[in-house]
Amino acid sequence: MTANGAVSWIEYVASLAALYVCPTAIAVVRHARNIKRVLILNCIPIAWPAALVMACIMPRKGMGRPG
Repeated sequence: MTANGAVSWIEYVASLAALYVCPTAIAVVRHARNIKRVLILNCIPIAWPAALVMACIMPRKGMGRPG
């Protein structure tokens, strides 16, 4: 295996790992109400798209109902 092949493989795995934790990172940055729920769904590979959607639409902490 050449050095370029090893570097490419490591970059590929690192990119996939960063993409995989993306829903949890979005929920943390947005200060979502139930980050644990996103984290649990993120641990199940088949539920990753649901975790991503949930992280994006989940209401933020401290945002009460208007009125």
